[in-house]
Amino acid sequence: MGFHWVLPLLPAINSIFAGPSGPSNALVESVDHHPVNLTTSKLPIIGRNFTGDNCKPEPTSRYLNSVTEKFAVNGTGIPEVDFDVGESYAGLLPISNKTDEKDNMFFWFFPTVNEEHKDDKEIVIWLSGGPGCSSLVALLQENGPLSWQPGTLKPKSNPWSWHLLTNVVWIDQPIGTGFSEGKPSIIDEDELAVQFMGFWRSFVDVFGLHGWRVYIATESYGGYYGPYISSHFIDANDTDHYNVAGLIIYDGFLTEKAVHFSVPVLPYLSRHQFELPLDDNELSRVRTISEECGFDEFYDRYLTFPPSGMQPAIDSVKNLMPNFTSISTETCIDFQHIVGLKVSVANPCFNPYNILEYCPTAYTPINDDAPYFNRSDVKTAIHAPASVTWQKCKQYVFGTANGYDDNSLPSGLEHLPQVIETTQNVIIAQGGADWLLNIDGVLLGIQNMTWGGKMGFQCKPKDPFYVPLYGLDPDKQKQTGYASDMPAGSGVLGTVHEERGLTFVVTKLAGHQGPGYAPAASLRHLEKLLGRVDSMSYTEPFTLPELRNITQLEEPLGMGTVHIPEGKGSTRPLEG
Repeated sequence: MGFHWVLPLLPAINSIFAGPSGPSNALVESVDHHPVNLTTSKLPIIGRNFTGDNCKPEPTSRYLNSVTEKFAVNGTGIPEVDFDVGESYAGLLPISNKTDEKDNMFFWFFPTVNEEHKDDKEIVIWLSGGPGCSSLVALLQENGPLSWQPGTLKPKSNPWSWHLLTNVVWIDQPIGTGFSEGKPSIIDEDELAVQFMGFWRSFVDVFGLHGWRVYIATESYGGYYGPYISSHFIDANDTDHYNVAGLIIYDGFLTEKAVHFSVPVLPYLSRHQFELPLDDNELSRVRTISEECGFDEFYDRYLTFPPSGMQPAIDSVKNLMPNFTSISTETCIDFQHIVGLKVSVANPCFNPYNILEYCPTAYTPINDDAPYFNRSDVKTAIHAPASVTWQKCKQYVFGTANGYDDNSLPSGLEHLPQVIETTQNVIIAQGGADWLLNIDGVLLGIQNMTWGGKMGFQCKPKDPFYVPLYGLDPDKQKQTGYASDMPAGSGVLGTVHEERGLTFVVTKLAGHQGPGYAPAASLRHLEKLLGRVDSMSYTEPFTLPELRNITQLEEPLGMGTVHIPEGKGSTRPLEG
């Protein structure tokens, strides 16, 4: 995967990877009436045929009417796509009902092609992170109906698309992101949520989705977006428009910056010396910095199961530094930056979003030099504004002094616990190969949250995360059957744990963008979010009709394949 999200809160980290192209260049980091025919041995083309007229589907489309007609996308008329993507709708909608409203958010809505669930009143909202990254990136390279992966020549039909299970809409927000129109004005996540609610009311009214269950899915900086928006949905007490039923966050930013990015550097490095190679002198320097900045003590004290207590508020890394330290504050703040630079010497294509990647860097159609979505013919096909220059990530989406400061408290302090307690259906999904927002920092965030009357997880996660088999035969040189063109990992792929309405699941080989790196695993996540399966440790098959009768592994499965880090003893000196 060659795309990355922006985290403008971390200018030092951003600068590590600034370059002309590839992983080291990017900043830190969207129904058919007829279902897919799932009785054949090969995955058919998704969707139905449209007429050749400009963006006018056949009248049997379930959401086509005089109001939605202007948003209808011709499923056979998308540039470079040589298959029918099916019924979909795209365009701009305002963030309020003011007659002079000039701020609009862009969406691309794909009704489900799942015949059994086409009448279910539910929809998934996908929001990419950043802040300021377009959700169309996820649509094209993670969980959308068309998949154009880095290093491939053209888009393919995605056998792991989330719209195979339910209705999904990918949305560019906040204002200033992707194809959205308007001038960024928000100063925090509360104002972001209010603007999004205005857009969502418009969307629900246009497509007649009143009373539908809403599931929010997001990643990265979405660890702020998702909980704040979900919390505002709950507080609105308006189930006609804001009936939030669940939330999933991939590799999310949940807690203090120092806790996420600086405290876990040494422990994560100690578990991944093969992928993050440093020589003895560099390792010694890392140990010294981690100890003298106060990171070791903080990690050992607070990453425990159950938690040892509330973590102190950290406005700056300086709060952790003992008085005797000889290390500068800047070094402590830039700790992850410093180590990243050292790793990049050994691996010039070091990707902080997936430490398993190496050179060469694959071409990707979303890079900012000539991005696919900035083509005029693509804009026309999906009703995107011709006047907006599309970029995968735009840094300045806040109305604060520098354009990227977010004056919000971490979501884990109040908003995320509220969503867990209200919905009893929140999933935090993590990629084991994500260095930037790594598992240690996410767990420190979870262990500092209080929900359901208790703080954090009481037990250390250990259960197996099982992704159903789907017919892949590794002995054959040429694969046939389901997902033969886009195979994905299956079996026991990680570790999962659930307490009091919160599920934590980590996929060992996934990077920062979970649905892109581990698409079959993410389909299982979505089945759990929607209530189609009860547990991600059970060996039930996928719920898609074609995959229901495939023989699965026998239980018991043993332990999860990702060892969950814990403070005590985890920061022992590395063996040099």
